[in-house]
Amino acid sequence: MTKKLILLRHGETGLPGKYIGASDVPLSPEGEGQIAALRGMFGHIGIDQLIASPMLRCRQSAEIAFPGRPIEYDEDLREIDFGRWEGLTFAEIEKSDPELVARWAEWSPEFCFPEGERIVDFLSRIGAAGKKIETGSGDTICIVAHGGVIRALICCFLRISADKALLFRVDKGKFVTIDLFAEGGVLTGFNLGV
Repeated sequence: MTKKLILLRHGETGLPGKYIGASDVPLSPEGEGQIAALRGMFGHIGIDQLIASPMLRCRQSAEIAFPGRPIEYDEDLREIDFGRWEGLTFAEIEKSDPELVARWAEWSPEFCFPEGERIVDFLSRIGAAGKKIETGSGDTICIVAHGGVIRALICCFLRISADKALLFRVDKGKFVTIDLFAEGGVLTGFNLGV
């Protein structure tokens, strides 16, 4: 049996270019507008299950895109915790921690963001979320999450190595579609939206 997956990234937060993984920030007015514009696209799709990260920007996005619809929250869909890099731009991070940035670029699963989360732990919880989605009862499932989470889920569902995740740029307020079969997924749409 095929499942249809919609992976929706939350809208803009008003902190462009900053790493805000574990920071629980709201959508900006622009982000609210981005997501509201998608309502018409989702109106004709029968969603069996709506699952979201419990972080505020994803909760708001799910509520705006699917008003009145029950939402399941999954802690495993939280974005990675960037630790002391939260709220900084890449240029600021590179200036303050060049050696750690070089180690991060090597993409070792054992890399740990300073005072944050290890990549292997992040991938483990995303894998757990992916399994729940694959084995769930819904045929058409919408997941509202974060850029890093969606990239990791794409790799999980397409059965490709997680180190390829950075090859996918998932824009805020856009969505990805995947048809999921027992053998793995097929990417059917990317960065869709208004």
